[in-house]
Amino acid sequence: MSPIDQIYLKHEHHSSKERKSHALRLRILKTIFENRTITIGDIATKINLSFPTLNGIISELTQEGLIEQKEKGESIGGRKPNLYQLCNGVFNILSVEIERFNIRLIVLDNNHNIVYASRSYPNLLSKNSADIAHLTDIIQNYIEQESISWSKITSIGILMPGLINSSTGENRTFYTGPEFNLQSHLEHVFNKHVFILNDVKSAALSELNYGAARGLQNVLIIQMDWGIGLGIIINGEVYMGSEGFSGEVGHMVFVEDGQLCYCGKRGCLETVASGVALVSRAREDIAQLTPTLLSTNYNIETLLPQDIIEAAHLGDQYAIDLIYNLGKNLGKAISHLIQLFNPQLIVMSGKFAAAGSLITLPIQQGIQTYTMNALKNNCKLQVSTLGENGFTKGIVLYTINRHFDKLIETFE
Repeated sequence: MSPIDQIYLKHEHHSSKERKSHALRLRILKTIFENRTITIGDIATKINLSFPTLNGIISELTQEGLIEQKEKGESIGGRKPNLYQLCNGVFNILSVEIERFNIRLIVLDNNHNIVYASRSYPNLLSKNSADIAHLTDIIQNYIEQESISWSKITSIGILMPGLINSSTGENRTFYTGPEFNLQSHLEHVFNKHVFILNDVKSAALSELNYGAARGLQNVLIIQMDWGIGLGIIINGEVYMGSEGFSGEVGHMVFVEDGQLCYCGKRGCLETVASGVALVSRAREDIAQLTPTLLSTNYNIETLLPQDIIEAAHLGDQYAIDLIYNLGKNLGKAISHLIQLFNPQLIVMSGKFAAAGSLITLPIQQGIQTYTMNALKNNCKLQVSTLGENGFTKGIVLYTINRHFDKLIETFE
């Protein structure tokens, strides 16, 4: 239970006046968190509260150990205003990053301090809810291996691929089954609030708040790992879609009567521009004795997209050509997105960001070939600079905001 939960949920019954006061204080705390550091004057404007009333609440929140004065802000003239932020450890979020063949867990607090170090576990992402026990076992193993008390964990944030309804917590692609809801099941198992978000939307939140898209209004995030996803930032906000399913660009038909995709359709973009497509093509060519470092320096059965990128950086011409052809296909697809969304910036994210210019150059060529001049000239292409915990920051931000919403609903 977080310090906020301990303060506001310690009594079972609250008077109407107490409920109203708690809801107001929680909205103030959420405003501080969303802005990272903020002045009392800016809080008063956002909450529409008088300065004397707010000043008293800020003093109480400071005494309770929930917020602290961090530093001085900029001043137009006169004394610099005080800036406030949430104290370290007010929230500790267990982040569960689920990929197709791997799960990474780490605990970060609300200021992105590492509370418990990351661990990765092999896992084959399943479409069947009957396999959920393996996921819960991995989470429990991490808790035991890091000697974590569940009382230290506020909420669980999960980022993963698939069609995820962010409101209901249902994944319609993975861990599916009759009357099965992934979020509800995990909340029952671990007795914690659980919030689930599509991985590319978590990437978009990270880029918008901490990365290349910060301060921009219209940006596209192209996430490339085993699959390919699209994060859409419109008017400074991550666009979710009516059910949270926006950005499924990997399953737009790209090749007429093309290769069968795992989604059941033929010719999806993922069949020619994804980690799966890259590895599948490499295995086929190596079986035909194509000369490449991949056949001698790597295990073909467990070949990863990162291995192909590494071989390309080592000068392997075959690996370079593989990535180049993938980039050309992706550039053509991105040109369609530029025509639709007219973005200021496109950010290449995910594991393929490590390919650098090996993939950005053919993408740029595709954009130059297929995009109208008026749209492409003011649209930049950039590789993400977020580090290892870049996506994690997005799910932590999302989870804490949703946790605040749950608390505020309790008192309204």
